[in-house]
Amino acid sequence: MGFDGNEPTKEQIISLAQYAEALGYDSLSVNDHIVFHTSWLDAIATLSAVAAATRRILIGTSILNIVVRNPVVCAKALAAIDILSSGRLFAGVGPGSHIGDYDACGIDFNERWPRFSEALEILVKLLNSSNNYSGEPLDYNGKYYTLKDMLLTPKPVQKPHPPIYVGSWGSDAGLKRLAKYSNGWMASAYNITPAKFKEKWNFLLAYRKSLRKEEEEEEPFDNSVMSMFGYIHDDKDKIRKVVKEILSPALRRPAEDLEQMLLFGSLDECLQKIKDFVNAGVNRIHFWPVLDYKDQIRIFKNGISANL
Repeated sequence: MGFDGNEPTKEQIISLAQYAEALGYDSLSVNDHIVFHTSWLDAIATLSAVAAATRRILIGTSILNIVVRNPVVCAKALAAIDILSSGRLFAGVGPGSHIGDYDACGIDFNERWPRFSEALEILVKLLNSSNNYSGEPLDYNGKYYTLKDMLLTPKPVQKPHPPIYVGSWGSDAGLKRLAKYSNGWMASAYNITPAKFKEKWNFLLAYRKSLRKEEEEEEPFDNSVMSMFGYIHDDKDKIRKVVKEILSPALRRPAEDLEQMLLFGSLDECLQKIKDFVNAGVNRIHFWPVLDYKDQIRIFKNGISANL
């Protein structure tokens, strides 16, 4: 998404991805909308281009709407990206929260969560290359999806499948869903505080433990805070202008709340916000600058490396 009002070019996207890789970032991700309040480049197509232009950095979606896009189509596309990137994909998925995407695709917005529950189960099974699903067609009879002898080939490079994370604002029902079918939680930075994250993360870990049989080993389970929009600068007036004129209209959230919750402020102020999340149990933060992209990811990376 071009927050500054300029349409992104191929050269800008590739250059930014390669610069992030050169700076030492471990991952980058793309978000997904079919339609939105601002211009939005297709997530899958963009990630494919980035896969071809980078070598080390992990690439992923944060999140991909597997309901409006269809879980079978998404599984096919994600498997291809994992292959084309030599096994660097992580798949953040969810039902999204923008009704316009559903209206554009002719799907009832009120059905998004039950549809997502089925779509997530299908996605995991189709991407899985374990013994249960390697070479075996999938039959699925749900309320919203019916599959007969469905076989996804070729399989992804990563075994049993690329990491699959679920985006959730933190409802108990959403966390229980992702505990069963995913490799971790993607929390939304502008919908959660450090204190609330800690509470929900502890709930999630306890619920996962209750699902596990005594003889089973605990599988790796991760978390991240996504959509951490920001603009790191010492000029308070400039920061407030950026939030008020760029981010607030795009997200349709009050500028004051966004400035307080997200990475807006001096480097020291932003570092304290990051430390609060880290102390709450956050393993990864995805920084999303809203202006001066290259300068901002350099400032963020150098500040983190020197102080955390």
